[in-house]
Amino acid sequence: MTMPNERTRALVWAGGFLIELARDRSLPLDVRRSAVSIARHFPTLEDISSMALLYHPLGFGPMLKSPDEVDPGIEAGRFGPLRYSTRLAWPEEA
Repeated sequence: MTMPNERTRALVWAGGFLIELARDRSLPLDVRRSAVSIARHFPTLEDISSMALLYHPLGFGPMLKSPDEVDPGIEAGRFGPLRYSTRLAWPEEA
């Protein structure tokens, strides 16, 4: 069973990974565009913090931990976690 802190960590890592994919010019254009499209609808660090306040509908406790409560050194990729302030430009042909 996945624990709330593991779920949070996975979301933070995945958001950071999307940023890395979107900015990696060595990848094909369609992969970078897909990463940007997905990132636009993926939960940001702020969204994850808000979702951590919600409890499981059957009363099992929180489904996520606040990112602040997860490993202090949580790695989110070279560019950090996906945030509201993250700006990913639409990739164009070189």
